Formats: sequence, C-alpha cells, structure tokens
Amino acid sequence: MATVTERLDKHDKQMALHDKQIAVIRDLLKAGIKLVNSLAASQKRTADNLEALTANMRGGGNGHTKRKI
Repeated sequence: MATVTERLDKHDKQMALHDKQIAVIRDLLKAGIKLVNSLAASQKRTADNLEALTANMRGGGNGHTKRKI
C-alpha cells in the first residue's frame, strides 16, 4: 500500500502534467482565435470587392466615364 508521501508525490506529478496540458490548450485557442479573426477580415475584403465589382457591372459601362461633347 502506498504511503501518504508517495500518493502526494504522484498527485503533484499529475497536477504538473495537467498544468502543462492546460497551457498548451490555451496557446492553441489563442492561435485559433487569431486565425478566425484574420479569416473574417479577409472574407470582409472579398465581400467588399465583390460588391464593388457587381456595382460596376450594373452600371453597364466599361469603367470609363462618358464625355459630353
């Protein structure tokens, strides 16, 4: 049967391992949040560009303004 000291040592080792795992998970979450934010910004730029393109195409022109003679 394990003594109290042995059990406490085992518990301390397990807690240290859990602390390391939690730190790694925290770092992964931070990296994931950064990726999601950059993806959202990129998606917004794409939507803005698409909106500008479709608005330009609706105008019926070739991108040049008409000159009055």
